[in-house]
Amino acid sequence: MQRFLTVVLLMISPVVLKAQQGLVWHTPKWVNGVAKRDTAHMFYRLPAEMKSRVSKNVWDLSLFTTGEFLHFRTGARHFEVRYQLSGKHREMPHMPATGVSGVDLFAKDRLGRWNWASPYYSFGDTVVYSYKHLKIDAGAEVDYYLYLPLYNTVSWISIVTDEGVKVEFLRERKEKPIVGYGTSIMHGAVASRPGLSWTNILSRKLDREVINLGFSGNGRFEAPIFDLMATVDAAVYLFDCMPNLTRANPDTVEARIRYGVNKLRTAHPGVPIIFTEYPCGDIPYYMDSSLINDRHNSSQVIAAVYKKLKTEGVTNIWLLTEKEIGFDINSTTEHTHPNDIGMMKYADAYENKIREILREPVGQFTTQQPVAQNDNRYDWMLRHDEIKEQVRKTNPSAVIFANSIIHLWGGAPVTDTFRRNGPKAWERYIQPKKVQNAGFGSDRIENVLWRIYHGELDHFNGKKIIVMIGTNNLAVNSDEEIVAGLQLLLQQIRKRKPEAELTMIGILPRRKREERVRVLNEKIRLMAEAGDYRFVDYSPYFLKGNKANEDLFIGDGLHPDEEGYSILGKQLQQIL
Repeated sequence: MQRFLTVVLLMISPVVLKAQQGLVWHTPKWVNGVAKRDTAHMFYRLPAEMKSRVSKNVWDLSLFTTGEFLHFRTGARHFEVRYQLSGKHREMPHMPATGVSGVDLFAKDRLGRWNWASPYYSFGDTVVYSYKHLKIDAGAEVDYYLYLPLYNTVSWISIVTDEGVKVEFLRERKEKPIVGYGTSIMHGAVASRPGLSWTNILSRKLDREVINLGFSGNGRFEAPIFDLMATVDAAVYLFDCMPNLTRANPDTVEARIRYGVNKLRTAHPGVPIIFTEYPCGDIPYYMDSSLINDRHNSSQVIAAVYKKLKTEGVTNIWLLTEKEIGFDINSTTEHTHPNDIGMMKYADAYENKIREILREPVGQFTTQQPVAQNDNRYDWMLRHDEIKEQVRKTNPSAVIFANSIIHLWGGAPVTDTFRRNGPKAWERYIQPKKVQNAGFGSDRIENVLWRIYHGELDHFNGKKIIVMIGTNNLAVNSDEEIVAGLQLLLQQIRKRKPEAELTMIGILPRRKREERVRVLNEKIRLMAEAGDYRFVDYSPYFLKGNKANEDLFIGDGLHPDEEGYSILGKQLQQIL
């Protein structure tokens, strides 16, 4: 028995902490994932000014940090998260301490893929989560997302590293979030870890911030919460309170929903709103018929309100049905709250609905799955924001979506430290045509798809869109996957800008891959012509025989030199 206890303690206790000398405590001044920042009370989900406007239950629940996260960047391979809690309960009968009071660390790798970091943890007066031997490339920095406890109140939190280690806390992206109002199911009951709460899963799936206004037992479509939601310019609003309104008068529910719709639409006309039924699902042998009937009735109430508003001409409202959520006998911990399986089903259902609303479909191949990348040589997300602002301010006539071949050519913005390889050719052939350079170093097809989905065309009013992407997919994707990714990308660009002339440029020759590029370009041509897209192939200008003409590249057999860019500029000028 003693040996068993020793083994268990070794498994769950943290790595022995270093002596305090030589450690640096990095303490954030803000958290991400809140509707409105309260600088005096940074962990509050509701600003302090709302305390007198909501019930005591709602206020107390708003002090729990569900949905909040720290976004930080560091190159440390070892660090600890230390924090203190002021909530009454470390755990609950149906929910472990790791979900109630723990934190959860996710990271994005260089290719933009999500990874999870497993911790050693200890719950004491100070909670300690230790992360050791993190897999990071030498000299690289990683973007981390640390989700905070779902049902406890954080008093303070710090990232503890060795001396000389940089930790940079990052604010939210310049992008509209998703804002949800709901019950304990939205609040996070009863996920085993904070990162497995469905709102946090959804945030990772869509790569968009989700603001969590879920209040256990107290999601009742109340005016003060709608008033707060109206202060946030959202991409989508979620109305998900029916589990707390199963016995409510249908007229009362309708009146409250109407208030919310009117409030949000007055502040933000046309923003999509999703009404959500009770996530009961079609369970054939649910043993408590009274319970199941209450839930189906609750779903019918909000479905009826939805249909009535649609009949009255209210547009861009959507219904997420209990059938679409699809709970089954494995989805809940007890009679109501989703376990991790249920949380994933919930997130999947919302993802499917939101992708339909925002027109952001995905496919089976990685080339058809939008993802942001993390090239450590420059700030990729900053360039994304700059491109959007450039397009809005300068109203270009054309835009070129591409990788480093275009990025390193010329034009604005120029906030990175890269040398431009063909500035004279850009100034002579491209700049007079008012072209926006939307090339990003290391970009693949799926990265451009992400950029399209996240607003780089939103303010574009020009008539020419050029796509020149795919060479960075050669090492990781088959020809079939590359063509399928390009096809989806072109389809999504056309849906957003149907009046613009859309041109697909074939992949330029690159050293030791000339024959594959030749064959692949023929496949791309057939796909483009079948979709009625213009296709041009400039490969012949960059070949000497069957090999890449090394005289036209800077030495890497991929990026043109000034002469190569002059050739490319002369050809592009003819279609701009």
